[in-house]
Amino acid sequence: MKDLKDYRQEIDRLDETLVQVLVRRFAICKQVAIYKKKMGIPVMQPARVKAVQERCARLGEKYGINPNFFYELYERIIFETCQIEDQLFQDLNKSEKSVTNSSKNGESVS
Repeated sequence: MKDLKDYRQEIDRLDETLVQVLVRRFAICKQVAIYKKKMGIPVMQPARVKAVQERCARLGEKYGINPNFFYELYERIIFETCQIEDQLFQDLNKSEKSVTNSSKNGESVS
């Protein structure tokens, strides 16, 4: 029989896995942000946000977990993703302005 320490170690391993998955998710979202920037697509996509929240809420419910928990969890995850995308957009805009200003001043950008 497992004792409390064993359960806590298992939870700690699962927590690490959750963090790793979120890190990967955010990395992919950065790539999405770059794509959106290149294509002129706004960061916030309300229909996509709703679809993700609803899909994950249904998945939670399928496994016997309160769907509201997943809806709220994904609200927070998506909020953080949008913050990351906004920051990346700002950084890309600064880079573009810097390159544009350097080109206007006749400076080499390579």
